Amino acid sequence: MTRALPALTLALVLMVLLTAVKPAFAVHPQRDEARLLVGARDYAPAIELYRVLVSQFPDDTDLLIEAARVEGFADRNEAAADLYERALRVAPTRQADILPSLAWQSLWAGRFERAAALFQQRMNGWSDAASVSDSRRGLIESLLGQARSHTAAQDYTGALDAYAQLARVDRADAERTAEVARVLGYADRNAESALAWRQALQLAPERRTDWLLPLAWQTLWSGDAAAARSLFSEAHAEGIGLPETWRGLAQACAALDRHPCAAEAWRKLLADQPDDRAAQRGLARALLWSDDPAGAREIYATLLQADPSDADARLGLAQSDNFAGRHRAAVGEFDRLDASADPGLNVAKARALYWAGHADEAMPLLADVTDEGALWLRDYRIRRDTQHYASAGIDWSDDADRLRIVTPFALAGWRRSPTDFFEVGVRLPQISGYETGTRSPRRTVSGSEISATYGLRLGDVRGGRGTLWPSFTLGRRDYDGWQSTVWRARLRYVPADLWRIDAETGSGIIDTISALRNEVNFRDVSVGVTYTPTPRWSFAGSVARLEFDDDNQRNRVAWRGDYALWTRPQIRLGIEGNRFENSRPWDINRANRGYYNPDRYLEYRAFMSIYDDIRPWSYYAKAAFGRYDETDGDGNGASGRNYLLEGWVAYDIGPGWQLRAAAGISDSEAGSPGGGSGYWRRFGSVTLNAWF
Repeated sequence: MTRALPALTLALVLMVLLTAVKPAFAVHPQRDEARLLVGARDYAPAIELYRVLVSQFPDDTDLLIEAARVEGFADRNEAAADLYERALRVAPTRQADILPSLAWQSLWAGRFERAAALFQQRMNGWSDAASVSDSRRGLIESLLGQARSHTAAQDYTGALDAYAQLARVDRADAERTAEVARVLGYADRNAESALAWRQALQLAPERRTDWLLPLAWQTLWSGDAAAARSLFSEAHAEGIGLPETWRGLAQACAALDRHPCAAEAWRKLLADQPDDRAAQRGLARALLWSDDPAGAREIYATLLQADPSDADARLGLAQSDNFAGRHRAAVGEFDRLDASADPGLNVAKARALYWAGHADEAMPLLADVTDEGALWLRDYRIRRDTQHYASAGIDWSDDADRLRIVTPFALAGWRRSPTDFFEVGVRLPQISGYETGTRSPRRTVSGSEISATYGLRLGDVRGGRGTLWPSFTLGRRDYDGWQSTVWRARLRYVPADLWRIDAETGSGIIDTISALRNEVNFRDVSVGVTYTPTPRWSFAGSVARLEFDDDNQRNRVAWRGDYALWTRPQIRLGIEGNRFENSRPWDINRANRGYYNPDRYLEYRAFMSIYDDIRPWSYYAKAAFGRYDETDGDGNGASGRNYLLEGWVAYDIGPGWQLRAAAGISDSEAGSPGGGSGYWRRFGSVTLNAWF
């Protein structure tokens, strides 16, 4: 760099050079010629002559200093610094003459560490104010150059060390504080960077427009999303840094789980930059977490159409399918991604397999997870569907007819393989009540039911025919000497995503005192379909036929439709109902055998339910209100309101233990002997579940 010297200073330097007496080469013609060239400021040829002289007289200190000065005049700072270094080695006793020029030339040559050491040495060695002030100024410039050099080389630790040394020498102003804030940001020391930006703004509040965005970004990256959102909102209101301000606002909203806010900001950014793929992914992610997987899927599909190799978009598409209830499709998308080195991707794929009913395939993907949420999913949910299990508890109910039923029960299940299981169970009901239509005293019936169940899974989650879960139960029941066979076949079939079919057939009894005395039993068959087009909407319908031992046939239809107002916790509003008719209802000519048997019955009601899983607790509650209409066998009608309140709560004691309690009350029970009018029933249970 050019260092213009005052004319008087240059003249004095030349006078000294011309009057110096050095016998070794004082009359050397090249020296005189070089000095004349220097006087004419023709430095290039002068330097060539000095180089020849230096090579001939390498130990002449004055010559080295003279040549160094000329190199400095020509802004050849590295060469000047090298010559001063040689002179210092040749004549260390002349340090006072050499050190100032060596320090400045080292600084201008970019040798910041050497310059800083020389200026520090000079400050320590001289006590006069002018020298100390000059050296302090040089030290400040050297440390600043050193810091910036480290920053350019991405050595942020070295840069911050230099800034720290500089802070001990000179109080930082706003600009330098902002410079330090930037480097702290480069070093991912975001909280410190945000603090430095705030300090810079305190020193120069008029620079808020310039420094507001970097402060907002560093605040966001330091984990203070709420403060960052306020800063980005301020920048947005002032029109600062648009459209990137929208990007920051979107990310801050997402970090706060305010996904609709994030989606709005991403849309504003995309209105200005419609081809910004990162913003498109951000919007899709915000829609996904705003419970709009269909909207997210559309964006991810568009991204993949433009770039089939976009792994992030492929993952987003898989997640969108999974949260939309398309678990089988999600597994197919996950299969196209390399999950071997991505624990998060493994967890997402495992969740899809689990929700699709294939917990055994999900477990290996979670072998090495360390995330707390993933560990909970593995140990408290997915693993349980692959383990042996046992349950024990007690059911209890009573009703308006003073019928009380207390049933201890226990069961144990063995997973013979990932796709089949064997289960045995026992129930010991104690039924206490009065016979219908009589004045007989209260009676208690002791019962026992022992059964065995075999179940299996058929079908591949990746196949085109869906997955089938059939089970078969066979056992024996005894109620005070009346014995009968327990048998039941169940079938759950998922032919494709969003659809589920349930079918069931078997034998049953009516657990009232009169029905047991009359040995009432029935055979039933039912088929139900559930369709969930979106995570919020769900529809179900079923038909059933019951054939009682007295040749009465009951045909029943049931329906339900609901919508999720919120998804976490899941709060649903819906309507439900059922209608049935009996072929041989009780009338004046046919005595009541102990089970509810009108000519026809209709029940419909609106309900609200809530469900959540907030580890270690999970719970469900439902409230339903509606009306019923019934007509008995003699043509007499009755109608009125009915209600249902029910719920359960479960507590996960540990990975292998869960305690569960349930309770409810209803004032209309289609299976009661007393009918809907004026009838109520209360029920509850406590269960301890174990997995091993």
